Order: sequence, then C-alpha cells, then structure tokens
Amino acid sequence: MVLSALSFSVVAADDWNEATYDEEDDIRVYTRHVEGSDTLAFKAITYVSGSLTAGVALLQDAPRTKDWVFNCKIMEEIELISDTQGIYYMITNMPWPVKDRDSITETRVSQDQESLVVRVDMKARNDVFPSNDDFIRIREMNGYWLFTPKEGNQIEVIYEAHADPGGGLPSWLVNSFLVDAPLNTLRGFRQLIGEEIYQKANRAFIREAK
Repeated sequence: MVLSALSFSVVAADDWNEATYDEEDDIRVYTRHVEGSDTLAFKAITYVSGSLTAGVALLQDAPRTKDWVFNCKIMEEIELISDTQGIYYMITNMPWPVKDRDSITETRVSQDQESLVVRVDMKARNDVFPSNDDFIRIREMNGYWLFTPKEGNQIEVIYEAHADPGGGLPSWLVNSFLVDAPLNTLRGFRQLIGEEIYQKANRAFIREAK
C-alpha cells in the first residue's frame, strides 16, 4: 500500500499554497508548513474515471507500487491484518549522494456509508523490525488517500502526507522533492487505474455510487 515515503491534520483550505498545476493531467499540488517541522506537508488533487474499488485495488497491489509511486524501488506486503488493514515495507530511491530511505507503513481502509467517500490512512510503524545500515529509516510519516465519487463516473482523488525523512537532509532539498513526488505519483495513478485488473476488481467492503 502506498506512500511515497514522505502528518496528516485537518487544516483550513487557505493554509495551503499551490505549488504547481499540471494542466494536461489536471493535477494540482499544494504545500503548507507544519508546526514544529522544517518539512512541508503536501496535498495533491486530481480526477479520474473509474470506480472506488479500482482505486483501493491499485493501492493494495504492493508489487505494482514501484510502477507508479515516485522513486519507489520496492514495495512488499509484510502482513495482511484484514481485508482493510495491512503493513507494508518500501524502499525509496533518493538522488545521489543522498542515502536511500526505507519505511514500514500501516494502512487502513474505511468508507463513509452515507457519502461513500473512501479513505485510506497511512502511518509509520517503528515496531515491526529494526533498520539496517543500507538505508535510513523514515520513522515519522502520516498521510491518507481520499476517493470521493462524483457525477459521470468520476472520482476525486486526494493524496496528502507529511513525513520526516531523517538523516539531517537540508529542508530545501526535502521540500523540492515534495512537489515532484505527489505530482509524479498521481500521474502514475492515473495511468494504471484504468487497467482491467483494477476496473474489474472486487472489494466486498466497498460500496459504489449508483
């Protein structure tokens, strides 16, 4: 489950500053300051054709994550706790000479039974297995994906996250990464969600809009 390795909190809309807009793919990326952190939070928004189930199925397909999440080298499922909850391990490629990062993330899928909005929450886990010298462990990360059904078989997709990448990286380097990561991740999401394997996926815990 996903995660560009990069805390979620409810904030007013005017706390966000638009960082970039990809007109061709209709992707907007926003950033904001987080109290007590030198690292910005990001929020990326786009619209896709398809089902809520397709979005969840794509997020839960760990082996395919490297094909669409920005700079993901590998994603592995550690434990499938239930149909809606899992623990995943990911390695993120970083530009030379920065050391690659790894992370362990717990994800949980929920759906509002009235609005049918689907939310996939993500948080870092530091109690699964220890880090090693090959990577710097991302120990602080919170985020979510939000799928909101719209008219015309459209889904509004929101991807928001905040993390401390560790390792004493300069904040300007991290914050520049925080625009490219969600932008390219949503580009990849848009490309893959239309695949038949996801459009025909079944998740009994997801209700679709009629």
